[in-house]
Amino acid sequence: MIHKLLQKAKKDKNISLNEMLQLIDEWNTFYNKADQAYWLVNLAERRFIFVSPSCEKICGVPPEAFYRDVEAWKKVIHPEDREKVQKRRSVLWKGSCFEDEYRIIHQQDGTVRWVLDQTFPTFDENGKLAMLSGVVTDITEIRKMREKLLLAEKVYEHVPHAVLITDENGLIQFINPAFTEITGYGAEAIGLSLDFLHSGYYNENFYKTIRKTVIEKGQWRGRLRGRRKNGEVYVQQTTITAIHDEEGRPIFYLFIFSENGETITSLKDDLKLAQEVQKRVLSKPLKTESIDIYGMYVPSEELGGDMYAWYQIDNDRYGIFLMDVMGHGVAASLICMSVRSLLNGVIRKCIYPKEVFHELNKHMRLLYHEDGRMNTYYFTAVYVMVNTKKRFIEYASAGHPPGFLFHKDGLVEELDRGCAPIGLLSYLHVETGKLDYTPGATLVLYSDGVIEEANHSVRANIEMFREKLKSFIHLESRSMIAHMNKMFKEEYQFVDDISLVVAKLH
Repeated sequence: MIHKLLQKAKKDKNISLNEMLQLIDEWNTFYNKADQAYWLVNLAERRFIFVSPSCEKICGVPPEAFYRDVEAWKKVIHPEDREKVQKRRSVLWKGSCFEDEYRIIHQQDGTVRWVLDQTFPTFDENGKLAMLSGVVTDITEIRKMREKLLLAEKVYEHVPHAVLITDENGLIQFINPAFTEITGYGAEAIGLSLDFLHSGYYNENFYKTIRKTVIEKGQWRGRLRGRRKNGEVYVQQTTITAIHDEEGRPIFYLFIFSENGETITSLKDDLKLAQEVQKRVLSKPLKTESIDIYGMYVPSEELGGDMYAWYQIDNDRYGIFLMDVMGHGVAASLICMSVRSLLNGVIRKCIYPKEVFHELNKHMRLLYHEDGRMNTYYFTAVYVMVNTKKRFIEYASAGHPPGFLFHKDGLVEELDRGCAPIGLLSYLHVETGKLDYTPGATLVLYSDGVIEEANHSVRANIEMFREKLKSFIHLESRSMIAHMNKMFKEEYQFVDDISLVVAKLH
């Protein structure tokens, strides 16, 4: 932005430097983001002539320090990165732009942060380098998510079981190295149907029966004969799982197979261990004088896409979050865990529902939509900020079933304002809601697995669930969760993951 203003100043002779700086300052006042800092240096005078106030939040140094010392930024750069950064910046003197990611040390709290530094040279009418302008963006959370995504990719690369994913038409979209090792087929398999893997031992009705089972029950397991690229026939233990969208339509089919039953048993053990890890990252019960929060999670398969978490933001405010990734199984679990890794920082930084959802949407779009291969991954969520001092909640629901606020006098209000699911759109228009409460109120959040009853409409299922909750609303949170868990096991078939969060507001 600053670079564009400088170019405009070169074209419009009527714009003075002071007028241009005033434009920059006005723009900064209205649009400046807390994770970005803008600056401008006059090389002839070797001094900063503009530094946006947000720099203090990013690096712990106020703008005044840069005005006093043009070398102040060098002291902020991590000692191990200083020499590398200085060498790379030498391109500026040749008239090229500079862009690099490196570490800095926050001068107030001592934390190490990652930044994206973009610097642009600006020349005078004689072609002489006159000014430098730039923007510094805090990308610490983005770097953490990249690392976790890389870890997930490495797991797929090195798992000893073949992993194959097709679209709803049966065309292959993804394979892992173990698939190539077992079958002999590599990248040439992408985009093909599964026919080339058929061994010739089964007729078309056999495969139709498998497809029908997967569509109706969501999964098929059994032993199949397959044919390698070299023509050799082998026996594989296979699990085929349908991955559905929010409306229940199958959009992907996940195949996991190995050459014998012993390895598939080992995979089951690994998935059970992963399930335990996933359960352990869920927030533990929280009980204070002003609030009592308790949760329950029951996955429909070995791994699920539901997750809940809550945090005490300060003495009077609490953030409660519940999400449900589109589909379930391994893919949903990986996305769920990546969101969980950054959620604490997002909620403590953004606090309010609109800002929290915008930040999560930005991360989802960056990680899962950048190359266009994962553009169907998104999740629904509900986030509630509870202010126990002023006794109100502020909330937003991202395509998620409406939560309930049960008042002590019997009134029930639904949390029905919000936006589209997180990651589905490049920009979210978030509508938030605000509800007051008195001591004795109960907040209930849940995932859509609770209301997936095929014999009724979604609206009817929501109302039936609300009526069932009334029978237990007088109980304290732990007892209420226990009774609901018993009810779920007796009445539900667990076609989807189930999550339930109860918060008693004192």
